[in-house]
Amino acid sequence: MEKWILRFTIGAPFASRKRTLAPWMGLLLTILGAFTNGLPFTGFPPAPVPWISLLLSLMGFFVVLFGLWQTFGQPTAYKGKLSSALATGFSLLFLAGAMVFFWSARHIPRESAAAPQVGQRVPDFTLPDSTGHSVSLTELFSGSASKEPPKALLLVFYRGYW
Repeated sequence: MEKWILRFTIGAPFASRKRTLAPWMGLLLTILGAFTNGLPFTGFPPAPVPWISLLLSLMGFFVVLFGLWQTFGQPTAYKGKLSSALATGFSLLFLAGAMVFFWSARHIPRESAAAPQVGQRVPDFTLPDSTGHSVSLTELFSGSASKEPPKALLLVFYRGYW
């Protein structure tokens, strides 16, 4: 009987320690901040999205730091040091991603006033077709005896670095 009581009293201080949820709540906030980048696809106006993403990620990171302070600052009261450190690491990664997104989104060039507008007449140009023959815009719309001129023309501008 004494052995059982001894084990119970030795194990009692370890059983009374609490887990802190702050690191995991902070990680959840930073992940939510990363997922807010998809808001424009739901019809949300895209202008405030980088700010929302950055603010949620920063708030989440501060909550994670608070949880880390709780866990390591009061080691006898809280357990879960490894999980708190993991949550902090992942939160830091998501915060870094939000900051990169914020930086890149703030540097999107404004629309040029000299760019063609919808409904504006396109200037004449000449490009090779799929067989290698040069075709100009005026030739295409004037048509020929064998072909009827097209009613409309779709111009596609590819934007990229390839």
